[in-house]
Amino acid sequence: MNSLANTGTLGNPPVSEDVKTLSQETDSELWTTERVAKYLHVSLKTVFNLRKKGLPYVQLGGAVRFVPQEIRDYLVKSRGLSSHRLRQIARKGGAR
Repeated sequence: MNSLANTGTLGNPPVSEDVKTLSQETDSELWTTERVAKYLHVSLKTVFNLRKKGLPYVQLGGAVRFVPQEIRDYLVKSRGLSSHRLRQIARKGGAR
């Protein structure tokens, strides 16, 4: 048979596999400290400090891992406005 005919039966094209892999990584795998730091755009030290302040994590033996959805939930729950941002909002609200 023609090799081109066989490629059609191999399944999803590589682009679809890449997208599938990224969505699975985000939703089903546990993240390392490095992955959380990259996701939050902060340093490793900041992630360690956030853990002390309540950032949820899982300890597996000596390894520390993070559940992606718990990280997102923590961000939503702990989201606060800085005093600078509150002043900006108050100024814009007062001008209207």
